[in-house]
Amino acid sequence: MDLNIYRTQTLLKAVRLMMPVHSFLRSTFFPGQTTFVTESVLVDYKKSKRKMAPFVAPRAGGITMERQGYSVQEYRAPRIAPQRSITIDDLVIRGMGENILSQQTPASRQADLLGRDLAELDEMITRREEWMVREILFGGKITMKGFVDNALTVTVDQELDYKFENSIVLTSGDLWSADTSTKYEDLKAWRLRVIQKSGIAPKIVIFGQDASTEFVNDAEIQKKLNQFNGTLVIMKPSVVDDAVTYIGVLPELGLELYTYNEWYIDDDGTEKPMIPTDHVLMGHRNMGELLYGAVTQLEGGQFVTIEGTRVPKSWAEEGSDQRLVRLTSSPVPRPDDIDAWLVAKVL
Repeated sequence: MDLNIYRTQTLLKAVRLMMPVHSFLRSTFFPGQTTFVTESVLVDYKKSKRKMAPFVAPRAGGITMERQGYSVQEYRAPRIAPQRSITIDDLVIRGMGENILSQQTPASRQADLLGRDLAELDEMITRREEWMVREILFGGKITMKGFVDNALTVTVDQELDYKFENSIVLTSGDLWSADTSTKYEDLKAWRLRVIQKSGIAPKIVIFGQDASTEFVNDAEIQKKLNQFNGTLVIMKPSVVDDAVTYIGVLPELGLELYTYNEWYIDDDGTEKPMIPTDHVLMGHRNMGELLYGAVTQLEGGQFVTIEGTRVPKSWAEEGSDQRLVRLTSSPVPRPDDIDAWLVAKVL
């Protein structure tokens, strides 16, 4: 009996029912999603200004004011398209976690493998989206190396640059490792800088691991914690999830403090932290969204364009007795205001 589990319409329903894989940076700062019916997306963002209305002389009428501008780019969304193959060996050998005496048939094992493969491919895409958001937050741009071969040796580079300028590098006695550093005053000044540039007060600080250690153990911070009965610094560390730890809050500044201990394998094969250990990120929730370009692929011999955040496809290669499953996504992170956050290298 043909269950037709590999039809694109069936796969789309399965993908939409899957539980999302949560990632801290993406879900905190870029939680929104907008899909397009074209492969290109319109990326618009602004840099806030504070123009005042002019005074007008008596009987002079009004003064025409220009609208506050914003930048618009039409950008061809990059494709992320991991895929898996199912072979005869996968269907006749006991799967991971399956009872050793299992009577499961190749047909039912095929359906189980499909579900697992879709979930794992989705996790891979989510991890790449998290990396894209990280690159925007810490550098204002993404350099994407589009591989054209399975050996991952030939690439076509593509860059998205928002011209981010709200970056600080501490030196000498200002470094948080120095006894002369003023960490609380640094956060206070950086908060005012973000407010001045964007008009929005930051609410969240995420420390790299080394930066967090220096901040928590700082003598001035400990003094504020004890001297003012916790009114300026409240430390109540608690685990939010496996990767996120809530450190406390600075009530005077309205800043929640976190660490985010998550890593990724970069394209060069090295493991790197999502939050650089010597950096501090300051921003607020909902600073942007992910735009998704449509995906064009062959269906029944015809090219079709499908709108969505994840687009599945499956096809059989009978000569090699294998079936392939692919999940495609074309995300582009878009900040609302490029001045709404700040990053600082503190060590």
